[in-house]
Amino acid sequence: MPAWRDKPPAKQNFTKRRSVEANRALIDAAHRTTYRLYCDALRFWRFCRNKKCKRHRRCCGEPTACLKQGLPAVPPAERLKARQEVMAGGPRREATATHIERAVRQSALEAVLAWRFW
Repeated sequence: MPAWRDKPPAKQNFTKRRSVEANRALIDAAHRTTYRLYCDALRFWRFCRNKKCKRHRRCCGEPTACLKQGLPAVPPAERLKARQEVMAGGPRREATATHIERAVRQSALEAVLAWRFW
């Protein structure tokens, strides 16, 4: 017999579930990533005090603080363009890591910000 038939099947436990804390961590990470993509799409790194953000031309610090500071000055038309860009993966076209992140990216900016922003 061929060698591939001798291998036992890879058993995976698909009924295993995440704990509440693990699920909360995944959701928080998805929101943090989406906030960072919004910061990159709106180019808040240009006005950031963090030198690392300016050097890398992207948000490298805490994205919630950048959004909290810079979002009131952004007109609605720019927010709509940024939302389209975030849905596409930001300026670097980054793929989503989880299905939770995909859902967060596709939701409206106000819904994303209402999570735990203020």
